[in-house]
Amino acid sequence: MRRLAVLLFAGIPSLLAGQGFGVYEHNACTMARAGVAAASPCADGSAIFFSPAALAGLSGIHLSGGVTLIQAKGGFTDDLLQQHTDLDNPVVPVPNGFLTYAVSPKVTVGIGAYVPYGLESRWPTAGFEGRFIGYDSKLKALYVQPTVGYQVNDWLKVGLGVAYVHSTVELHQRVDLSTLTVPFQSFTFAALGIPTGTDFADGALSASGNGIAVNFGGIIKVNDRLSIGGHFITRKTITYDGSASFAPIATGIKLAAGNPLGYPAGTLIDTVTNFKVLFSAGAPFSSGNASTAITLPDQGSIGLAYKLRGDWTVMADYQGVVWGWFNSLKIDFNRFPNDTLTDQTLSPRNKDTHGFRFGTEYQYNPSLTLRAGYLVHTGASPSDFVTPLLPEGARYEFTAGAGFKLGGNLHGDVAYQYIQQLDRRGRVYPNSAVGNTGLFTFYAHLFGFGLAYTF
Repeated sequence: MRRLAVLLFAGIPSLLAGQGFGVYEHNACTMARAGVAAASPCADGSAIFFSPAALAGLSGIHLSGGVTLIQAKGGFTDDLLQQHTDLDNPVVPVPNGFLTYAVSPKVTVGIGAYVPYGLESRWPTAGFEGRFIGYDSKLKALYVQPTVGYQVNDWLKVGLGVAYVHSTVELHQRVDLSTLTVPFQSFTFAALGIPTGTDFADGALSASGNGIAVNFGGIIKVNDRLSIGGHFITRKTITYDGSASFAPIATGIKLAAGNPLGYPAGTLIDTVTNFKVLFSAGAPFSSGNASTAITLPDQGSIGLAYKLRGDWTVMADYQGVVWGWFNSLKIDFNRFPNDTLTDQTLSPRNKDTHGFRFGTEYQYNPSLTLRAGYLVHTGASPSDFVTPLLPEGARYEFTAGAGFKLGGNLHGDVAYQYIQQLDRRGRVYPNSAVGNTGLFTFYAHLFGFGLAYTF
C-alpha cells in the first residue's frame, strides 16, 4: 500500500503545478481578449474574479453564466522505440456564474462561482509505459465568492471578496508486478520470469479538501482614457483526505519449471499464495486512507486599459502565480490500517510562473463588439518533474470572439482560444533515476459561451 500511495499522492503536486491544470477563462467576454481584465473587466459580473473593485459602478442587477469547453490534444514519443501515444482527453466543460446587485451608486455586492483549477489528463492504458505513473488524472477546485465593490471617489475603486474553496482530486494508476518484492521472499517477481510492464493491479485515489481564500483589488482612473488596476488572490493550504482502492488484474502468466517458489510448471502466478496475499487485509495493496496538505498558490494580475479614438480599447496585463511556495509535500500515512508506515516528503521544486496578456476590444456598432488577444506564459514544473500526470510547459495562446445583443436586456458572448505549448522532454517511468525518456507535445482548443442579463 505504501508504494502505490506514495506514487498516487506524488501526482498531486504535478496536477496543481503551473497553468497545465489552471483555468483562467472564467467567462467568454474576457476569454476573447486573452484574459486581460485587471483594469477594465467586462460589465457582466465576472469582475468578482478578475478585479473585485470593478463591481463598483455596475448599476442595477446583473446575472451572467457560461461555460468553457476545453479540448486538449497532444502525446508522448518514446526516444528508444519512437513509439507515439496520443492523449485520450475528453472535452472538459468548465462552468462559471456571477450575480451582482447595486446597493447604492457607490456600493455593489455580488457572488460568483468559478473554477480556477479543473481539467483532466487521460492516457490509454494499452502499451503506454506512463500508465505506471498515472493514466487518468482529474482535478477540480470550485471557488464560491461573495464580493463587495466600493467607489471611494471619482478616480479610485476598491473591492474585496472571500472565497470558499472546495477541491477534489482523482488519480488512476497501474502497478507493475515485476518491480515488487515477492511476499515472504527476498527477490522480486521479475526473478520468477514476470516481464517488465506486467499490469497486475489498478489503483484509484479520490481525495478532497476545503478552505478559504481572499480576493481583493483596486482600479485607478488616471483620466478619461487610461485606467490602471490589479487584483490578488491569497494562497490557501488545503488538507486533502483521501481513500485508495485497488482492483486485481489477471496476468495470465504461468510459472516456469524450477521456479524459486517450488510451484509446478504451468501454475498461474495469479493463484499462488505469494501473489494473492498482496491484496489481503493490511497487505501492500489493501484499501486504506491517507491525507496530505498542499498550498493553492497566491496569484494576481496588474494591467492597464487605454481607450483610443472612437470605440476601440487596447489592454495589457501581467499575471503572476507564486508556485514557489509549493516546494515540498508531506504525505501522512497515519490513517492507513497499517499505521507503521513512514510519512513521506516529496520535493517538486516548482517555479513561479509569469504571463503577459494583450487584448483589444472594438465596439463595431451598438449591437456588436469584436475582441481579440494574445498571451505568453512560462511553465512551473522543473525538467525532472514532467510526467503523464501533467506534461506542462511554457506556452503561447491566441484568442478571438464577439459580444452581441440578443434582444432587450439579454447579451451573449462567444470566444475561441488556441493554446500551443512548447514541446518538452519528460519521463514515463516511476523510477526517476531513469531520467527523461521522450518528448511530450501539447495543444488545445477552447470554446467559450456566455449569457448575461441586466435587470
